[in-house]
Amino acid sequence: MVRLLILLAIVVIVALMVKRLLAKSTAPEKPSAQSSDERTEAKLVRCIECGAFVPKASAVALPDGFRCGSGCAPR
Repeated sequence: MVRLLILLAIVVIVALMVKRLLAKSTAPEKPSAQSSDERTEAKLVRCIECGAFVPKASAVALPDGFRCGSGCAPR
């Protein structure tokens, strides 16, 4: 009787392991949490005039670096 219970426990454990492995291999890949546009906007750059960090999307790009739009950007 004890042998039967041990064999049953082993079969159940193996079945659960196989089920878990199959679930991992057939699961669709998760899309990235952020698109590439959102990641670009989240990057911060330093203003070459005042040293403030501003989002790259709102900074003014110049040949020598970035400038913030609050007053450092050339008019």
